[in-house]
Amino acid sequence: MAELDRFVPPDNCWHSIGVWGGEVPRCPRLEEFIHCRNCDVFHAASLAAYEKTIPEDYRLEWTEVLAGEKERFVTDSRTVIVFRIGDEWVAISTGLCKEISRMMKIHRLPHNKSQILKGVVNNGGEIRICFSLGSLLGIAKAEQIFHDEFQTVYARMIVMNVAGQSYVFPVSEIKGLLQYSEADRAPLPETIRASSASYMSGVIKWDDMTIGCLDEALLTSQLERSIR
Repeated sequence: MAELDRFVPPDNCWHSIGVWGGEVPRCPRLEEFIHCRNCDVFHAASLAAYEKTIPEDYRLEWTEVLAGEKERFVTDSRTVIVFRIGDEWVAISTGLCKEISRMMKIHRLPHNKSQILKGVVNNGGEIRICFSLGSLLGIAKAEQIFHDEFQTVYARMIVMNVAGQSYVFPVSEIKGLLQYSEADRAPLPETIRASSASYMSGVIKWDDMTIGCLDEALLTSQLERSIR
């Protein structure tokens, strides 16, 4: 121990004889401290670095930067989840989507004649109302083929949260998340069915797809009326 007490480490010893150095022999204090960060020499050097006086020109430069006018960034971007119902690609705000789930068994309600209200599902131990977004939008079953031998398409269910109430609706396929700005949203084309168009606020493009953006306020309002 007396030999270690007489040991005077060189400046920045951790870069030469310490754990980050390659010189041999290495620092004898490593037998006691294992790592440089546990050594009083390294600790003292770090304190000296933090307590170092700031140059006056450095202080003035940052004072000017912080006192200057801040550049304001205004964004109108929105993030939506894109999915397919039948032949139609549809987008809804991620803020409304609580969860994407595998297909769950739909339990029919007795004496239910509504085409929109499909029944209820058990979602993680919670009973949720399940509705048909396709029926609400007037979208028929798919006539196109959306997969081939190299691609498998899985139907999913989206759990949507509206004013604290959770609803579930099945979709034919989930495409993914898309971020777009209001400038990217175009008016509705005439090819969109009239029933669907009444719930759309416009369309956006993704690759070669035309995606209808749901008017969320109108959709949720109509949904609540339809399942009463």
